[in-house]
Amino acid sequence: MRYLLLFVFLLGCGGASKTADADLTAHAAHGDECAVCGMIVDEQPAPRGQVVFRDGTHKFTCSLGDLRAYVQAPNPLGEPARIYVEDVGEGFDLKSTAADAKPWIDAGEASYVVGVQRAGIMGEPAVSFRSAREAGAFAESSGGRLVSWGAMKTTPFNKVPLGN
Repeated sequence: MRYLLLFVFLLGCGGASKTADADLTAHAAHGDECAVCGMIVDEQPAPRGQVVFRDGTHKFTCSLGDLRAYVQAPNPLGEPARIYVEDVGEGFDLKSTAADAKPWIDAGEASYVVGVQRAGIMGEPAVSFRSAREAGAFAESSGGRLVSWGAMKTTPFNKVPLGN
């Protein structure tokens, strides 16, 4: 009987079902404020970031620099369930200030270029690509450095080793 009551209690709490039922997919930003600086995310140039928590809460950032700051800070919502960045795609122009939405991709699967100059971006400029080939070509043409998500989220940009 005691085990039956424990089972019913645990079933009623729904601990696992909150995560299972939560929408962990990327959403478009529609007037959302940056979780770090308060700017309106969809008015800022790509690439931007998105953090999704286990309960389905979505938090947006207006730049990858702000995304890094948000992910590195302790959060009352716990550890993110998913992190997304925008794929700027081939032919990206560092001088572009266009705020059009780009496709969201898993942050861990993206390739990043750091060490580039870009005006009007919050935090250290970084650019995200779905394709490692496109990121490598962009790094070479822009004088930037190609880095992984692991290096992006834990290392100051000026200390990120080349190729990691």
